[in-house]
Amino acid sequence: MTAMRFRWAILLLPLTVVLAAKEAPVNALPNGGFELVEPDAGGRSVPRTWDVKTRGDGRAEVVPRRPAGHCLRLWAGKGAARVFYDGIPVADAATWTLTFEVRGKGKVWARVSARDGNKWRKLLDQSVEGTGEWVSHRFSVTPGGTATMLRLELASSDDVFLDNVLLGHPGLPALNLPPIRRLESDQDTLLLLDFEKELDPFQFFLKGEVKRVPKGRFGASLHQGAGAYVATSAEDFLDPQAGTIELWVKLLVPGGERVGRPFVSVPGMCGLSLARDQYGHISFGLNRHWGVGVRVWADGYARSWQPGVWRHIAACWDRELVQLWVDGRLLGSAPARNLPDTFGPELRIGAPGMVIDNLRISRTVRYRVPLRPPNRD
Repeated sequence: MTAMRFRWAILLLPLTVVLAAKEAPVNALPNGGFELVEPDAGGRSVPRTWDVKTRGDGRAEVVPRRPAGHCLRLWAGKGAARVFYDGIPVADAATWTLTFEVRGKGKVWARVSARDGNKWRKLLDQSVEGTGEWVSHRFSVTPGGTATMLRLELASSDDVFLDNVLLGHPGLPALNLPPIRRLESDQDTLLLLDFEKELDPFQFFLKGEVKRVPKGRFGASLHQGAGAYVATSAEDFLDPQAGTIELWVKLLVPGGERVGRPFVSVPGMCGLSLARDQYGHISFGLNRHWGVGVRVWADGYARSWQPGVWRHIAACWDRELVQLWVDGRLLGSAPARNLPDTFGPELRIGAPGMVIDNLRISRTVRYRVPLRPPNRD
């Protein structure tokens, strides 16, 4: 019994002890502090990148945390309230650390599961009690040598506040997505558009309602309305061998509309598409000879998006791997195959019904989430 108490005492070390360690874990959750929010159908702020599940009169909403920042309120009421984060890739046998802060009345259940093949295996199922003050909690989990991804669930029994959720390990590479400041140009940048000045008419083709507006994500941005068409040379600004496309975009239409809207695209037989399609999927694909060479997507991810919300979208590719992120969340990965040797002539930027800002295209992979190598047996 004494040994068991000692073991749980280690697991429940305060967050301050964790951060004092020589090598602190990197967070695999891009929105662990709940600073990225969007309105739900009822007008409440919900945490972006997290899946919210409620039953009955349960609520999960982001509220201010004084003196600064935000936190998540989970109110079960006579129902249930919980949030999920799915699909965190596992690349090796490292032990992961879960930490979070809790305040309020009632309990918070923390559950972590690992996926082996098509089955989920529970690694952690532990509750902590809320109090009148913020208290930090810490747990450790080891996925094992066959796990390919993790799932995190946090649920409430009453009315609690949750903040600063971290799930990671020291060897995890930092993504730094979404960026917190405007992007800059370097030796690998092929195109950087911050829209602080008008587009050069000798370099860009403009048609329809296209105008600079002063209030973008960082300074000015490019508004595209009815009949908008913005294009330039794909040969000058894309490298088929490897690249990163990243931008901030604000849709002016609901995410569930039955119209596809590309963010960046190269039409034609050797093309590229980073888009939200007519089904609400977010996708990134590279084509060779009219066929799909490789495509990654998230089914229906944008279907419930509300208009007027800034989102960061990024896609990377090389001859090994293609990956896609929205707001720092990895939505899809696929081995690269049938990539084009060259792209078609036209690089299209944006589409009607959106505002874009801070678009950068690079000739290198800037972001990569390591994956466990596939089983060759």
